[in-house]
Amino acid sequence: MSTVNHPKVEKYIEEVCGLVKNKRVHKNIKEELIDHIEEIIQEYRDVGITEEEAIDKAIMQMGSYEVIGRDLNMVHKASPDWMLLGITAIFILVSIFTLGFIQKNNALTHSSYANFLGKTIIYASGGIILTAVLLKIDYRKLKKYSKYVYSGVIILLISQIFINTGYINGEMGWIVIGPISFNAFNIAPFFLIIALAGMLDKWNWNEIKSILKGIFIAFVPIIFFIIGNASVSIIIYAISAITLMIISGVKLKHIITSFGAMGVIFLSCMVSEPYRIKRFHVLFNPSLDVDGMGWIYNQLVKLRESAGLFGQGANFIPNMLPEIHTDFIFTYIVYSFGWIAGIILISLILAFIIRMGIIGKSTKETYGKLLVSGFCALFIVQFLLSISVSLTLAPTVSVSMPFISYGGSQLLINILAIGLVSNVCKWRNTPYDAEVN
Repeated sequence: MSTVNHPKVEKYIEEVCGLVKNKRVHKNIKEELIDHIEEIIQEYRDVGITEEEAIDKAIMQMGSYEVIGRDLNMVHKASPDWMLLGITAIFILVSIFTLGFIQKNNALTHSSYANFLGKTIIYASGGIILTAVLLKIDYRKLKKYSKYVYSGVIILLISQIFINTGYINGEMGWIVIGPISFNAFNIAPFFLIIALAGMLDKWNWNEIKSILKGIFIAFVPIIFFIIGNASVSIIIYAISAITLMIISGVKLKHIITSFGAMGVIFLSCMVSEPYRIKRFHVLFNPSLDVDGMGWIYNQLVKLRESAGLFGQGANFIPNMLPEIHTDFIFTYIVYSFGWIAGIILISLILAFIIRMGIIGKSTKETYGKLLVSGFCALFIVQFLLSISVSLTLAPTVSVSMPFISYGGSQLLINILAIGLVSNVCKWRNTPYDAEVN
């Protein structure tokens, strides 16, 4: 009698699988259990025990189906990382509260931002709904579309630069479709990470031809960011791309060589405009331009120093600092709610980044590891730049704090990024080719 078809063995395996909620791994679990049981049965048969007795002893040796079933359910549990989603939810609530506080106290003079709170809630709700849908889909299905996503982003950047460039508040790269507007340069890094994660997965970094091709693919978007004068997008994307290349196995010397050349080009573009050099000078000595760039740096320092532990509440007036809902929202939070609130927010950001790092490290499947690592780098750069600007540790650049600053399309993209990271966490222990029984 074949042990595979023996009623006792089949019943035991079905009872174990019945406790494993992730049905996509049932086939693999059954195969592993059958192999293990057959090995034990054979050991007993070799010492002269009958097959029926060997089967009973093998099942007894395997242990209680309830214990094994619960253990396997924990190992193969297909659930997102609730801690990461929880921190993200706190960020969104902080954003809604802060933007509502700004709107209620008329801290902005821009009439176009009269209802930015309502728009934020709409975009946040849309992002949450899309994330819930995204979690139902195995992230590995995206990999086959990587080249198409990459090509689409390049076409989008080219069209914005040479065909249909739009400007909002003097900033290039905006696409306006009815009531919806988004900046092509700002959202491009998100889609490029998705594309590069799939394209660089299992990339051969040992052959010169493949090395040159990989570097070329990774750095072509930077050319369009430079043309579009999107300096922040260059920094965000470049660091994310480096992270992906390192995780995929490129040697450090190739990174140094390629980025050395690209760095020279970037610095040349930076110093080609006198105002950019002046911006660095004024950062370290605001008195050089008290009524211009230096004014913002002085205001940032004054607001921080006058914040205290518990903040100044609703005492902020519009002429104190511009763009408090986007570029300087951290300064506004510290000024209005105090340094205690600022420190708590920084602590949450650190927990958020560490949690993403843990997910990336524990993900064995390389495509998932690349996705998580790329998004982790993206968020680190954005948070670091945003806080550094508010603390006058970096020149004033237009960079929003993820989830907290106002920006509908950017909020939606950031939520989707976390949705993908949680998706990796959910499906990382599930074989991609497994079939649902």
